Order: sequence, then C-alpha cells, then structure tokens
Amino acid sequence: YRPFKNDRRPTNFDKKVLVWAGRFKKEKDIPKHVSSEVLDAARNSVRIKVCYIMITLTLLGCLAMVITGKEAAKRDHTLLRMNVEKKSKWRAEVEKDQEAAVGKPQ
Repeated sequence: YRPFKNDRRPTNFDKKVLVWAGRFKKEKDIPKHVSSEVLDAARNSVRIKVCYIMITLTLLGCLAMVITGKEAAKRDHTLLRMNVEKKSKWRAEVEKDQEAAVGKPQ
C-alpha cells in the first residue's frame, strides 16, 4: 500500500479527462494507478479548454445578435414598432367592445 499512497485508480471520467488533456493517447494506455498530481493537472487543463470554448461561443453569440439586430433594424422590425402595433390592436379591440356594449340594449 505504501507505494500507492498518492496514487488513485482513475474512473471512466478521469480517463476521458486524461485523454482529452493530452496526457495519454488512448484510454488503454492509462495505467491502473495514476498520481493525484497528474489528475489535477489534467483537470486544470481541461477546465481551461472548456473556458476557452465557452468564451468563443459567447463571442459568436454576441456577434450573431449584433448582425441579426442590424438586419431587423434595416427592415424596420424593431421592438418599438411591434409594441406600437400591439397597443393599437388592443385599443381597436377595446373600442369594438365599447361600441358593442353601447349598441346592445339592456
């Protein structure tokens, strides 16, 4: 037990992390016991890669929103115009209801 004091038996997820971090080429190459330092370094490496991916996706999403917003502004498909149309529709419905209420004898 003494030689394996700082070593751990990697789980399936740990094996995937070790492979994706580039520590081993294949899951078959991973030994039965791996040191905690190697696992921590691999996790940190994968954590950094995931952060870079998330940053890239966020920037792409922002860019897509800017592009679609500019296209909508060119077509005059703005939130202000949509709200004005919705409110005018509601006013027309209220006027119809009031005319129907006035026209009905009680």
